[in-house]
Amino acid sequence: MKIYDISLSLSPECIRWVTSQPMELIERKRISRGDSNNSSSVHASAHAGTHVDAPFHFVPDGMTIDALPLDVFIGPARVCAVEAGTHITAADVVLAGIQGETRVLFKTRNSRLLQKGAYDPSFAAFSVDGAKALVDMGVRLVGLDYMSAAHADEQVPVHRAFLDHGVILLEGIDLSAVLPGRYELICPPVKLAGSDGAPCRALLRELA
Repeated sequence: MKIYDISLSLSPECIRWVTSQPMELIERKRISRGDSNNSSSVHASAHAGTHVDAPFHFVPDGMTIDALPLDVFIGPARVCAVEAGTHITAADVVLAGIQGETRVLFKTRNSRLLQKGAYDPSFAAFSVDGAKALVDMGVRLVGLDYMSAAHADEQVPVHRAFLDHGVILLEGIDLSAVLPGRYELICPPVKLAGSDGAPCRALLRELA
């Protein structure tokens, strides 16, 4: 049974959102320098690399990462390939035929953009009507193969369209090696108390 690691490798060179600081891995101790062990510190955005957005990211009284139910991060998921331009619209969602799905991951041309290693504003993001269509279908978790579900100038309305209704966002997933279909998703975020987001290790396992 094959397992796909759809996480980005978190490093100073990892692609990041346009306004995020670079991730830093700080070498506090190194055996090569005479220390007794290797010990590091990390300085990074809570939304670095492959990560989860909690409602609190855009909703003032929304749930934080540590309060989210774990069951949403583990279970059947469908990977949908969508030929989107600048936006994944309600029409794209309908054409994907995802009625009845709980977790949906969108594979777009963004999977190629991830390989560039630098933010590209031309990525495909959700439109507000695309987000609302998924909410109306009862989806609980939506994943996208770029660093944000929304373009820089549409962050609030698109995120609120999802997060106001408790739909969790999994962002920065690499689906380049994954075929469309149904899998088991495993992606619990790091339990950061009171946080608006957190990195995660996202895996897809083929179903028997």
